[in-house]
Amino acid sequence: MSKTFSNHRLLARLKRGVIAIAGALVGLAALGAIYQVSATARDTQRYPPPGQLVKVGVDDPSEQLHLFCQGEGSPTVILEHGGGGSTLGWFLVQPQVATQTRVCAYDRAGLGWSDPGPAPRSGQQLATELHTLLHNANIPGPYVLVGWSYGGLFVRAYALHYPQEVAGLVLLDATHPEVWTRTAQGRAQYQTDTRLYAGARVLARLGLLRLIPNPFTGPPAALSPQQADQWQALHSTTRFWNTVAAESHAILDTMTQLRQAGDLGDLPLLVVTAGKNQGADSLWAVYQSELAALSSNSIHKVVDGAGHADLWLDPEYSRLSSAAILQVVTAVRTGARLDPLSMATRP
Repeated sequence: MSKTFSNHRLLARLKRGVIAIAGALVGLAALGAIYQVSATARDTQRYPPPGQLVKVGVDDPSEQLHLFCQGEGSPTVILEHGGGGSTLGWFLVQPQVATQTRVCAYDRAGLGWSDPGPAPRSGQQLATELHTLLHNANIPGPYVLVGWSYGGLFVRAYALHYPQEVAGLVLLDATHPEVWTRTAQGRAQYQTDTRLYAGARVLARLGLLRLIPNPFTGPPAALSPQQADQWQALHSTTRFWNTVAAESHAILDTMTQLRQAGDLGDLPLLVVTAGKNQGADSLWAVYQSELAALSSNSIHKVVDGAGHADLWLDPEYSRLSSAAILQVVTAVRTGARLDPLSMATRP
């Protein structure tokens, strides 16, 4: 047997092996995609929305957003969670605030129990959708808007586009509109997050985030077993990761718009900062002080010992967030200026 013939046989075997492996991978990917679709359908039946689904669509009249309200009284508090957040994230804060006024949490389009929405997922688009949601649900303003992390950008976008509907703002360790642009570290972190979301989208499509504990958004320990199962289900869908990536893609445009928006005048503004959060470039405290300077009627409270998410997921620190919200509610009701001496900074 010639050496040339042996080489041809070896190459043919290698080619068949590569084709077999590629076919197996394609088959596994197809099975994973089928599993993801069926598991998502199963979870939809297993975990119905706790609130109401309200039609908001313009391009798609059937589009619905999920709204969950508790309590009675005025002004109504609107809770806006951070990137990838849902109504489940307010499981501690919302019932605490509901003891003294009406408070509503909602799922942005494509998150939680809400249908996907049109691109781009910019602050202007989100503000329009929230405005339509509140109008169609017959929830009158003006509102006290509360935003955590990215949610701080989105409530500021709402205040920019519908200022007459906003009576006060509470920013819970909220994102500053220059956090991804001012420094090299911030720009690098944004790129890292973008790659992470792209990878998570692939894993979600293949159903892999259902086979292992979700490495990106695992359920908080303080959730009940039922809530933890809901959390895992909601954060494992392809729709969820598509939306997280879309919001992140549009966030730079949202930030640019807010940088050009000017200040908030004397609107009641309470900024609560997590003392342990340094941010990507160790300038988080500076950013938070700049947010507090947006209004001439503001309070800035730093919560010692709290991490970024502790302000809503930790039972102790969440009470401080609730107290901050109710302090702004009281100021709106009485017309008095915010009192910097009336809020504690320790649990």
